[in-house]
Amino acid sequence: MTANAFAYILGGSQIIGGISQKNSADRAAEKAQEAANFNADLIERDIGLLDKQSKILNANALLREKVDRFRFSEQQGTVIANYGYAGIDIAQGTPMRVLRQSAREFEYDMAVNRFNDSVTQMQIADAKENVTLTAELTRMEGGASAGALRAQGMQSLISGFGSAARTGYDAGLSIA
Repeated sequence: MTANAFAYILGGSQIIGGISQKNSADRAAEKAQEAANFNADLIERDIGLLDKQSKILNANALLREKVDRFRFSEQQGTVIANYGYAGIDIAQGTPMRVLRQSAREFEYDMAVNRFNDSVTQMQIADAKENVTLTAELTRMEGGASAGALRAQGMQSLISGFGSAARTGYDAGLSIA
């Protein structure tokens, strides 16, 4: 085998090696992006769960308020009946003050419940935003990894061509 043939073979194998490394890096970049997208989709699944949690919280709040109002009404009715049974006029004085005070305390409790529910809803909204940002960051990290892998592949390709050119030059070969 002549030195020129060896130089052509060596140069060709360097080019083929560079192309092979570039193709491998491109496939790895594609897989890195796929993995990041899959992970982001898993993360975003939590948004649906948080939406369901929010709806359940709202439904429970409405039901709790209806039940509490019904129970309060029954309790007030019992107080009125007890005062009346004892022969006390409920239209004025202490019985009315007790009923009004009970009503104020009940409405205060209802306001506290609504406030607590709104705080929980804000926490759910914050959690949803956090999930969205985490998923977006995961996709961006996948894109960055994919870009780095593609750049390595391009570097390998350029290096293969450069090595082949150097081998040809050193052997005194010409392309034309």
